[in-house]
Amino acid sequence: MTLTIGELKKMIKDYDNDIEISFSGLDFYRLKMRGDKLVQVEFNQGVYKSRETGEIIVENND
Repeated sequence: MTLTIGELKKMIKDYDNDIEISFSGLDFYRLKMRGDKLVQVEFNQGVYKSRETGEIIVENND
């Protein structure tokens, strides 16, 4: 799933700057440019969608 920065800003515009965002147990690492118009959200855990089953896989790299 992707969304534009504009769509994300619209979704969060009514929240105060000190409100925290939860990633449901994932540890946020960074935002990384992956193309001219693509920013990828990266986590400390490996997260990907299985091509065979469509399931989301989370690798815990503790």
